[in-house]
Amino acid sequence: MVVPTQNECAQLGLKFEGDWVLDRITGFRNVYPDLSWTYHPIPTATCPVQVDRGGFNAALRRKLVEVGGRLIWNARVTDLEFRDDSAIAITADRNQHSARILIDAGGRYAPSLRVLNLKSDDPEFSQIGVAVFFKSFEGTPLNTWDRHLYGERGAMISGSRIRPGLYRYILEADLAEKQTDHLGAIEFYESVARNHDRWLYERVMREPRVGRQWSMAPLGYRVDAVARDRLLLVGDAAGYLSPITGQGNEFALRTGRLAATSADEALRDGDLSANAFASYVEGRRYEVERQVDYVRAQLRILRDRDALLRASRDDEYRASVFGPYGIPAGERGFLV
Repeated sequence: MVVPTQNECAQLGLKFEGDWVLDRITGFRNVYPDLSWTYHPIPTATCPVQVDRGGFNAALRRKLVEVGGRLIWNARVTDLEFRDDSAIAITADRNQHSARILIDAGGRYAPSLRVLNLKSDDPEFSQIGVAVFFKSFEGTPLNTWDRHLYGERGAMISGSRIRPGLYRYILEADLAEKQTDHLGAIEFYESVARNHDRWLYERVMREPRVGRQWSMAPLGYRVDAVARDRLLLVGDAAGYLSPITGQGNEFALRTGRLAATSADEALRDGDLSANAFASYVEGRRYEVERQVDYVRAQLRILRDRDALLRASRDDEYRASVFGPYGIPAGERGFLV
């Protein structure tokens, strides 16, 4: 969880402590196309942290229940209705749940996206993500997010230790390249490592794998409207681009906070039309869309081998294109 996520949780009274808090990330290592690398320590006391997602979710649920929230278990929303006086969620067992307003935080498969046909492809970036988990991974620097940047195929493999005995490395690459190669997701993952990164490839092929690997494509998509009559979309339901900065939870919490404030104002005013949620749309634009523009800039750099090689040598240039990931290098080296 990145630092802004922790800040959002602090506003809810949720502290990052307990057995669900795992390794802390105290620095970043950027590995460039020539396998040179720069290491960048985080200069603040608060740093990103790995978490056990089940434990984190349970902590959030407890906070919800404490303030009077109600959870309905084992209910899958299959349809929605929007009437003049209510929004209605209809579950697979045909039960109906009615409210004056619906805030849909159902992720990339949110009911609203499907029912109202709001989802569209991202015109610039169509990527695949593949995650592989390992029991060990020799040479991974501890407490470090390890980013291997290739400058081709829009490809990057990045990861870290989550806790002792569990490591994760994720490939992000252009979906079109995977489809051209006619390989399965794991075979494509291995081929990218083999073609670009002998250090990583040796470890990917020899280190023991654990758990279930996952793949997802396309990663990015856009949503036509995040506010409609009696409806607000938050988190991934409002659109998604790439996990490159690890800000998915941050954006979900930010937009949840903004939606709650806007919904409260609209309910007090008795106006639940799309126009009444202008404060949410504007707040989301200010807090989230600027960050998304930053992610887009990062994805463009991942396609530029020359720019990455320049970033490996030029501290000032690297800081200009990578921001927090490009602060002056604390160490340098080559992967052998």
